[in-house]
Amino acid sequence: MQISNDKVVTIEYTMTDQLGNLLDTSDNGETVSFIHGRGTVFPALEEALDGRSIGERLQLTLTPEQAYGATDERLVKVIPRDKFKLEGEIAVGRRFKTLRDDTEVVVTVVKVDDESVVVDANPPLAGVTIQMDVVIVEVRDAIAEELASGQVQDMDEIYEKEQKKSVIVELK
Repeated sequence: MQISNDKVVTIEYTMTDQLGNLLDTSDNGETVSFIHGRGTVFPALEEALDGRSIGERLQLTLTPEQAYGATDERLVKVIPRDKFKLEGEIAVGRRFKTLRDDTEVVVTVVKVDDESVVVDANPPLAGVTIQMDVVIVEVRDAIAEELASGQVQDMDEIYEKEQKKSVIVELK
């Protein structure tokens, strides 16, 4: 079966940056499943997967614009230390939520000194070119419930529920 819109696609993947540093992987046995054509993964990844089949492997490079976006310097703010209200230690790498224009935003502390704290509201991988190594593990038709909800269902759970229903029917 080939990948096309409204197929459930399951992949294993490894993501690295241009220097080969590991960013994310499913090598721990965790696969990722999504409904193709619904925009739940990078559009460039969907495009590269379109028409492919189980067992195929592909390698692709995603520019920042195709992945998490370019770094937006307007999202980096310097806050005077005495105005910075965060409980606990203020350390580089600490992430927290704040409000911007009535929208909750996650920011990361990128620099701390005696006078100020610099925070960045860009996604952590903004501005990064990503190398992806992808293996297609499964392709199947999405069931009606998945198409309606847009969420991939655990087929083992659905099968078990159907089995229990059939046992109940047989006992009546």
